[in-house]
Amino acid sequence: MQNLVFLFLSLATFSAQPSGKIYFRNPSFEGAPGAGKCPKGWYSGYQGSTPDMLPGAWEVMFPAQDGKTCVGLIVREDGTREDISQALAEPLVGGKCYAFALYLAHAPRYVGYNKPTRLRIFGYSDKGGKPELLASSVLIDHADWRQYKFELSPSSNVTQLVFEADYAPGIVFKYKGNLLIDNCSPLEKCVRA
Repeated sequence: MQNLVFLFLSLATFSAQPSGKIYFRNPSFEGAPGAGKCPKGWYSGYQGSTPDMLPGAWEVMFPAQDGKTCVGLIVREDGTREDISQALAEPLVGGKCYAFALYLAHAPRYVGYNKPTRLRIFGYSDKGGKPELLASSVLIDHADWRQYKFELSPSSNVTQLVFEADYAPGIVFKYKGNLLIDNCSPLEKCVRA
């Protein structure tokens, strides 16, 4: 009986150990659809330039990849762009590698913001200062959800991640475009051979 109690306590302790994953709050951007709205747990760093909760806003009826809603970000002809940010539950440690995945798509019709864009991921240090570009996607020009995997290796500790819509690489003239994001996986340390 004593051995059985010891075994049970050992298993309970083992299973209670942290998973080593950093989870996003509201990873599928769930919330009430609407223009100029951030889902709970997320915020925008650009004053007066907030993302859209889809489907429904601006008559964009693109279905979410996971759950009921996703987020839409745009870029504009004047060079401004939209982003969405979250303070992490625990920091990404400088010099370490973290992997995660999310789903990206492009809405063919988004009230004139119809051209494809790409995603840039920035990290903000716990000491403040300039954000560090951690990753960038290819140009997202497909009207279906596809999973993209990223590896982030910050040079210093990062306490906040920013997802930002960006123009196609090497463009000369700014344009109106959009990017849709949904279903972020947890961040976990990279597996390297």
